[in-house]
Amino acid sequence: MQYLTLLIILSVTLAQYLSSIHLAPDSLRYLPEALSALCCAIVLLAGPRDRFRAVAPRYWLAFFATATVISCGVVANHMAPGPMLEGLRFYLRALPMFFLPAVFEVSESQLRTQLRLLLAIALLQVPLSVYQRYAVYSMGHGSGDAVYGTLMISSIMSIFLIGVICVAAALALRGRLSKVAFVCIFVLLVVPTTINETKSTIFLLPFGLLTTLLAGSPPRKRLRVGASAVLLLTIFAALFVPIYDFFAVANNRYPVKLEDFFSDKKKVVTYLDKNTDVGSRGEAGRVDAMVAPFREFSSDPVHLVFGVGIYNASNSGLGSSFSGEYYPLLGRYTIETSGAAFLIEMGILGLGCALLLDWLIFRDAAFLARYDTSLFGTLALGWLGIVVVIVIATFYKSLHYFESVSYLFWYYAGVIAARRTRMELGAEPAPVARVRAASLLQTVQPRFPRRNIPER
Repeated sequence: MQYLTLLIILSVTLAQYLSSIHLAPDSLRYLPEALSALCCAIVLLAGPRDRFRAVAPRYWLAFFATATVISCGVVANHMAPGPMLEGLRFYLRALPMFFLPAVFEVSESQLRTQLRLLLAIALLQVPLSVYQRYAVYSMGHGSGDAVYGTLMISSIMSIFLIGVICVAAALALRGRLSKVAFVCIFVLLVVPTTINETKSTIFLLPFGLLTTLLAGSPPRKRLRVGASAVLLLTIFAALFVPIYDFFAVANNRYPVKLEDFFSDKKKVVTYLDKNTDVGSRGEAGRVDAMVAPFREFSSDPVHLVFGVGIYNASNSGLGSSFSGEYYPLLGRYTIETSGAAFLIEMGILGLGCALLLDWLIFRDAAFLARYDTSLFGTLALGWLGIVVVIVIATFYKSLHYFESVSYLFWYYAGVIAARRTRMELGAEPAPVARVRAASLLQTVQPRFPRRNIPER
């Protein structure tokens, strides 16, 4: 199963790019979905052998609630089969990744190999994004949208690299990576997020990195770790701001420096909230992508609670018969962020279910980060920062459309959730010990047998 996992990692991070530059057939871009279908078949065949013992009941309840909300939305809106099938494809295609580690246990050596591969892919983004920035600049263009490495979208590449930085920070905190190596990785991976001019990096990176560093620092070293975090963020700012400003001004019809943008309240508000409504045809911002549909649905309880139906406000490349009925009216909002898509197509209950799953994953990661001294506990510590980044990015980007984020997030969320469940069942042979950590982790109480926790 390790070879399948490695193939999935390579396919979601490289396949579409290789197809786009004609180094592979165009059909390769569908490889992630084909592998997802294969994983689904494997899970359905192998899972019943032990009745999915490694999947905690709380996840079954959350998935059942999500399925119920989706079903109610489909029935209430009398959805056509085409959009419904497209919705199941885009919303659920990454879900088998979550169950795969529960059916086939991942060993520590296998996890180490996977993390090394992900680091290699992250480092590959550095020279490739520099070349892409040079190509764009030499053609007289100022935008960094074409600087996306192998992940096809600049903001998605930034989110991916921020996630790798969070895990690298956790490895450094636990002594599995030298501090010098971590600083080098940090500086290298910050470069692509800087030259692609992704403004969200200035919020996502500090939130993710600080969550990991503060959650994983022992109380006696918290001040030192906090000072190190401030130093790292200072390095980040010293790199990000001048480089961003240089490319924002050069070859740009509307040059706006980063500090000028954030110091001008009107520009920030206009960028986020363009004050559109459902009846207009103007461009939507990320704030009004949430506000305008909510305001429209406030007088319609069914749409407010269950949405207009899964994918019923989205466009499909397969033709009009697969596009949603509400796409002409609400499509410009659903493409803005996953949060807006969940609210519009699954209602407030669907959005709540998505955030509930993120919370369950965060709790499991906090549990492992506190009690598991193996590499899984270290991964969980980094995953605390990643979950925070994903929750924020849910209201920034349509994450569920991109396999590179959704597949990896759900796979390693499954690794963490299955690890905790096996520990609670007493089926985990690896050494487990209490890790002194920040107060954030001390709110998570152990739920596996007392004999598995060594006395202080």
